[in-house]
Amino acid sequence: MRKFSASVTLMFRELPALERFAAARKAGFEKVEIQVLEAGPADMAREAQRAGVGVYLLNVGMGDFIKGGPGLIGVPGREGEFLDEVRTALSVAMAMDIPFLHLGPSRIPSDATRSACLATLKGNLAAAIAMAHDYPGTLLLEPLNVADMPDVLVGNMDEAAAMIRAEFQGRLWLMFDIYHVVRNGQDVVASYRRHKDLIKHVQFSDVPGRHEPGTGGIEFAALFAAIEAEGYAGYFGAEYLPSRPTGETFSWVGSLGGTK
Repeated sequence: MRKFSASVTLMFRELPALERFAAARKAGFEKVEIQVLEAGPADMAREAQRAGVGVYLLNVGMGDFIKGGPGLIGVPGREGEFLDEVRTALSVAMAMDIPFLHLGPSRIPSDATRSACLATLKGNLAAAIAMAHDYPGTLLLEPLNVADMPDVLVGNMDEAAAMIRAEFQGRLWLMFDIYHVVRNGQDVVASYRRHKDLIKHVQFSDVPGRHEPGTGGIEFAALFAAIEAEGYAGYFGAEYLPSRPTGETFSWVGSLGGTK
Protein backbone atom coordinates (compact mmCIF):
# COMPACT_ATOMS: atom_id res chain seq x y z
CA MET A 1 0.00 0.00 0.00
CA ARG A 2 1.08 3.57 -0.68
CA LYS A 3 2.18 5.30 2.53
CA PHE A 4 1.38 8.87 3.59
CA SER A 5 2.75 11.10 6.33
CA ALA A 6 1.15 14.37 7.46
CA SER A 7 2.55 17.76 8.38
CA VAL A 8 1.62 18.82 11.90
CA THR A 9 2.82 22.31 11.06
CA LEU A 10 0.61 23.13 8.08
CA MET A 11 -2.23 20.75 8.96
CA PHE A 12 -4.37 20.30 12.09
CA ARG A 13 -3.89 23.97 12.90
CA GLU A 14 -7.35 24.10 14.47
CA LEU A 15 -5.56 22.62 17.47
CA PRO A 16 -2.62 23.69 19.66
CA ALA A 17 0.69 22.32 18.47
CA LEU A 18 0.96 19.61 21.13
CA GLU A 19 -2.50 18.23 20.35
CA ARG A 20 -1.84 17.73 16.64
CA PHE A 21 0.08 14.46 17.08
CA ALA A 22 -2.95 12.75 18.59
CA ALA A 23 -5.19 14.28 15.92
CA ALA A 24 -2.94 12.94 13.17
CA ARG A 25 -2.97 9.49 14.73
CA LYS A 26 -6.75 9.59 15.13
CA ALA A 27 -6.97 10.44 11.42
CA GLY A 28 -4.97 7.30 10.70
CA PHE A 29 -1.44 8.61 10.13
CA GLU A 30 1.45 6.65 11.60
CA LYS A 31 4.09 9.20 10.55
CA VAL A 32 4.13 13.00 10.83
CA GLU A 33 6.42 15.81 9.73
CA ILE A 34 7.44 18.89 11.69
CA GLN A 35 8.35 21.96 9.65
CA VAL A 36 8.52 24.32 12.65
CA LEU A 37 9.16 23.52 16.31
CA GLU A 38 6.15 25.33 17.79
CA ALA A 39 6.61 23.93 21.29
CA GLY A 40 9.43 22.60 23.43
CA PRO A 41 11.18 19.62 21.80
CA ALA A 42 10.79 17.47 24.92
CA ASP A 43 7.06 18.23 25.02
CA MET A 44 6.69 17.42 21.32
CA ALA A 45 8.59 14.17 21.74
CA ARG A 46 6.37 13.21 24.67
CA GLU A 47 3.16 13.92 22.78
CA ALA A 48 4.31 12.12 19.64
CA GLN A 49 5.19 9.05 21.70
CA ARG A 50 1.94 9.26 23.64
CA ALA A 51 -0.02 9.48 20.38
CA GLY A 52 1.86 6.55 18.88
CA VAL A 53 3.19 8.38 15.84
CA GLY A 54 6.72 8.56 14.52
CA VAL A 55 8.24 11.82 13.37
CA TYR A 56 9.48 11.23 9.84
CA LEU A 57 10.98 14.62 9.00
CA LEU A 58 12.12 17.76 10.81
CA ASN A 59 13.13 21.13 9.39
CA VAL A 60 16.09 23.05 10.75
CA GLY A 61 14.87 26.38 12.14
CA MET A 62 14.42 28.91 9.33
CA GLY A 63 14.69 32.18 11.25
CA ASP A 64 12.35 34.81 9.82
CA PHE A 65 11.70 32.96 6.54
CA ILE A 66 8.12 31.96 7.38
CA LYS A 67 7.25 35.60 8.12
CA GLY A 68 8.62 36.71 4.74
CA GLY A 69 12.20 37.46 5.78
CA PRO A 70 15.33 36.09 4.13
CA GLY A 71 15.82 33.18 6.52
CA LEU A 72 19.21 31.75 7.45
CA ILE A 73 20.93 29.09 5.38
CA GLY A 74 22.09 31.24 2.46
CA VAL A 75 22.13 34.68 4.09
CA PRO A 76 25.55 36.31 4.55
CA GLY A 77 26.11 37.35 8.14
CA ARG A 78 23.66 34.85 9.62
CA GLU A 79 25.95 31.83 9.59
CA GLY A 80 26.12 31.65 13.37
CA GLU A 81 22.34 31.70 13.72
CA PHE A 82 22.00 28.94 11.14
CA LEU A 83 24.54 26.68 12.82
CA ASP A 84 22.83 27.20 16.18
CA GLU A 85 19.59 26.01 14.58
CA VAL A 86 21.39 23.00 13.09
CA ARG A 87 22.69 22.03 16.54
CA THR A 88 19.19 22.24 17.98
CA ALA A 89 17.63 20.28 15.13
CA LEU A 90 20.28 17.56 15.26
CA SER A 91 19.73 17.14 18.99
CA VAL A 92 15.97 16.83 18.47
CA ALA A 93 16.32 14.51 15.47
CA MET A 94 18.63 12.15 17.32
CA ALA A 95 16.54 12.15 20.48
CA MET A 96 13.33 11.45 18.54
CA ASP A 97 14.90 9.05 16.00
CA ILE A 98 13.85 11.24 13.05
CA PRO A 99 15.20 9.81 9.78
CA PHE A 100 15.12 12.98 7.66
CA LEU A 101 16.42 16.45 8.48
CA HIS A 102 15.71 19.27 6.03
CA LEU A 103 18.32 22.02 6.16
CA GLY A 104 15.92 24.73 5.07
CA PRO A 105 15.34 27.48 2.50
CA SER A 106 16.30 31.14 2.32
CA ARG A 107 15.69 34.21 0.19
CA ILE A 108 18.19 36.59 -1.39
CA PRO A 109 18.21 39.76 0.73
CA SER A 110 17.93 43.09 -1.08
CA ASP A 111 21.45 44.05 0.04
CA ALA A 112 23.17 40.85 -1.14
CA THR A 113 24.03 39.26 -4.48
CA ARG A 114 22.93 35.79 -5.50
CA SER A 115 26.56 34.70 -5.86
CA ALA A 116 27.32 35.80 -2.29
CA CYS A 117 24.26 33.96 -1.02
CA LEU A 118 25.21 30.80 -2.92
CA ALA A 119 28.69 30.93 -1.41
CA THR A 120 27.14 31.28 2.05
CA LEU A 121 24.76 28.41 1.30
CA LYS A 122 27.58 26.09 0.28
CA GLY A 123 29.66 27.00 3.31
CA ASN A 124 26.72 26.40 5.62
CA LEU A 125 25.87 23.10 3.95
CA ALA A 126 29.45 21.91 4.42
CA ALA A 127 29.41 22.98 8.07
CA ALA A 128 26.05 21.31 8.72
CA ILE A 129 27.23 18.08 7.11
CA ALA A 130 30.32 18.11 9.31
CA MET A 131 28.21 18.72 12.42
CA ALA A 132 25.95 15.80 11.51
CA HIS A 133 28.74 13.19 11.54
CA ASP A 134 27.01 11.23 14.32
CA TYR A 135 23.48 11.65 12.94
CA PRO A 136 22.33 8.33 11.43
CA GLY A 137 19.62 9.92 9.29
CA THR A 138 19.59 11.77 5.98
CA LEU A 139 20.19 15.47 5.33
CA LEU A 140 17.93 17.03 2.72
CA LEU A 141 17.81 20.18 0.62
CA GLU A 142 14.48 21.23 -0.92
CA PRO A 143 14.24 23.49 -3.98
CA LEU A 144 11.15 25.72 -3.68
CA ASN A 145 9.64 27.66 -6.61
CA VAL A 146 10.23 31.05 -8.20
CA ALA A 147 6.58 31.61 -9.08
CA ASP A 148 5.56 32.05 -5.45
CA MET A 149 8.96 33.34 -4.28
CA PRO A 150 10.94 35.12 -7.03
CA ASP A 151 13.74 35.88 -4.56
CA VAL A 152 14.16 32.35 -3.22
CA LEU A 153 17.78 31.21 -3.35
CA VAL A 154 17.24 27.53 -4.20
CA GLY A 155 14.29 27.47 -6.57
CA ASN A 156 15.25 25.01 -9.28
CA MET A 157 15.50 21.23 -9.00
CA ASP A 158 18.10 20.89 -11.76
CA GLU A 159 20.41 23.52 -10.27
CA ALA A 160 20.14 22.05 -6.79
CA ALA A 161 20.90 18.56 -8.10
CA ALA A 162 23.91 19.84 -10.06
CA MET A 163 25.31 21.53 -6.94
CA ILE A 164 24.88 18.39 -4.84
CA ARG A 165 26.53 16.20 -7.47
CA ALA A 166 29.43 18.60 -7.84
CA GLU A 167 30.12 19.32 -4.17
CA PHE A 168 28.11 17.14 -1.76
CA GLN A 169 27.63 13.78 -3.48
CA GLY A 170 26.84 11.06 -0.96
CA ARG A 171 26.45 13.55 1.90
CA LEU A 172 23.37 15.59 0.94
CA TRP A 173 20.13 14.57 -0.77
CA LEU A 174 17.05 16.13 -2.32
CA MET A 175 13.51 16.56 -1.06
CA PHE A 176 11.14 16.57 -4.03
CA ASP A 177 7.96 18.59 -3.52
CA ILE A 178 5.46 18.06 -6.34
CA TYR A 179 3.82 21.42 -5.64
CA HIS A 180 7.04 23.36 -6.19
CA VAL A 181 7.94 21.42 -9.34
CA VAL A 182 4.53 22.13 -10.86
CA ARG A 183 4.64 25.79 -9.87
CA ASN A 184 7.99 26.07 -11.65
CA GLY A 185 6.33 24.76 -14.81
CA GLN A 186 8.39 21.58 -14.91
CA ASP A 187 7.26 18.08 -15.82
CA VAL A 188 7.03 16.20 -12.53
CA VAL A 189 7.83 12.71 -13.78
CA ALA A 190 10.68 13.83 -16.02
CA SER A 191 12.17 15.90 -13.19
CA TYR A 192 11.89 13.01 -10.76
CA ARG A 193 13.45 10.63 -13.27
CA ARG A 194 16.45 12.94 -13.86
CA HIS A 195 17.25 13.15 -10.18
CA LYS A 196 15.88 9.97 -8.62
CA ASP A 197 19.37 8.97 -7.51
CA LEU A 198 19.36 11.98 -5.16
CA ILE A 199 15.70 12.09 -4.08
CA LYS A 200 14.95 10.60 -0.66
CA HIS A 201 11.56 12.09 0.21
CA VAL A 202 8.53 13.28 -1.78
CA GLN A 203 5.96 15.83 -0.59
CA PHE A 204 2.77 17.06 -2.21
CA SER A 205 -0.08 19.56 -2.29
CA ASP A 206 -2.38 20.66 -5.09
CA VAL A 207 -2.03 23.55 -7.52
CA PRO A 208 -3.26 26.24 -7.31
CA GLY A 209 -3.64 27.16 -3.66
CA ARG A 210 -1.39 24.54 -2.03
CA HIS A 211 -4.47 22.77 -0.67
CA GLU A 212 -5.36 19.08 -0.42
CA PRO A 213 -5.58 16.82 -3.50
CA GLY A 214 -8.79 17.36 -5.40
CA THR A 215 -8.86 21.13 -4.96
CA GLY A 216 -6.69 21.82 -8.00
CA GLY A 217 -5.54 20.32 -11.25
CA ILE A 218 -2.83 17.81 -10.36
CA GLU A 219 -3.53 14.16 -11.22
CA PHE A 220 -1.90 12.67 -8.17
CA ALA A 221 -2.77 9.02 -8.81
CA ALA A 222 -0.88 9.02 -12.09
CA LEU A 223 2.07 10.96 -10.65
CA PHE A 224 2.43 8.75 -7.59
CA ALA A 225 2.26 5.62 -9.74
CA ALA A 226 4.89 6.98 -12.13
CA ILE A 227 7.21 7.96 -9.26
CA GLU A 228 6.82 4.51 -7.70
CA ALA A 229 7.55 2.93 -11.08
CA GLU A 230 10.92 4.72 -10.93
CA GLY A 231 11.69 2.91 -7.68
CA TYR A 232 10.41 5.23 -4.95
CA ALA A 233 9.17 3.27 -1.93
CA GLY A 234 9.09 5.92 0.81
CA TYR A 235 6.29 7.94 2.33
CA PHE A 236 4.52 10.65 0.38
CA GLY A 237 4.37 13.65 2.68
CA ALA A 238 1.08 15.58 2.79
CA GLU A 239 2.21 19.16 3.32
CA TYR A 240 -0.80 21.24 2.41
CA LEU A 241 -2.91 24.11 3.67
CA PRO A 242 -6.33 22.57 4.34
CA SER A 243 -9.13 24.33 2.49
CA ARG A 244 -11.48 23.51 5.38
CA PRO A 245 -11.08 21.83 8.80
CA THR A 246 -8.25 19.32 8.42
CA GLY A 247 -10.32 16.31 9.39
CA GLU A 248 -12.65 17.00 6.47
CA THR A 249 -9.87 16.93 3.86
CA PHE A 250 -8.86 13.27 3.76
CA SER A 251 -11.13 11.87 1.05
CA TRP A 252 -8.06 11.73 -1.20
CA VAL A 253 -6.40 8.97 0.84
CA GLY A 254 -8.65 6.16 -0.34
CA SER A 255 -8.88 7.45 -3.88
CA LEU A 256 -5.09 7.54 -4.13
CA GLY A 257 -4.76 3.94 -3.02
CA GLY A 258 -2.85 4.55 0.14
CA THR A 259 -2.69 4.07 3.85
CA LYS A 260 -1.95 6.70 6.44
